[in-house]
Amino acid sequence: FLIIDNQLAMLFTLANLFRADQMIRQWERSH
Repeated sequence: FLIIDNQLAMLFTLANLFRADQMIRQWERSH
């Protein structure tokens, strides 16, 4: 369970970072 939870947490974190990066790039482009 711990290994699976850690992998899911890492994927979730990476997904959030990727989304934040995309949002920042779109915001910089629109301004």
